[in-house]
Amino acid sequence: MKNAPWCHFSTACTPPAHFAQNCDMRSILLLLALSAGCAPRPVEVVTRDGAWSLNDLLRQHPIDAGANIRADMIARTPTSTVHLVQIHGGETPHRHMTHDLTVTVLRGEGRVTIDGAARSVAAGDVVVIPRGVAHFFVRTGRETAVSLAVYAPPMDVPDTVPVADVDSAQVPR
Repeated sequence: MKNAPWCHFSTACTPPAHFAQNCDMRSILLLLALSAGCAPRPVEVVTRDGAWSLNDLLRQHPIDAGANIRADMIARTPTSTVHLVQIHGGETPHRHMTHDLTVTVLRGEGRVTIDGAARSVAAGDVVVIPRGVAHFFVRTGRETAVSLAVYAPPMDVPDTVPVADVDSAQVPR
């Protein structure tokens, strides 16, 4: 019984010579199609005022080449403020006495130390820091670490209190 120019049901049937080449090409195309569907889509930040790609936000709020940290408020609600934070090196140990902090890492990687316990974090991770708890972040990857930091209640005035009795890691530049 013959099904097509080649047959996979019978050992008596031999595929034509060009089939192997076409099969290889189809396999490559299938892998490309599947991997394209698995590729991460670009990060977007959506607020009531609009939506921006992360790259657009970074172009609007560039960190200076020699700067260690840049933080820009990009949204506000009655109960919180949202800040785009870029870190070239790292923070010194500190705490926020009147604000709870939730940080979502959008790009890069580093080590966050919270109340003396250090953990590696990377894009996609979320860090929750209750008010009054000593903490700091140090970038460990090659690229600038970028995150969204949500302060509750809204951050109207600086609330960073240095912590002298915490041993911090060397800050990369």
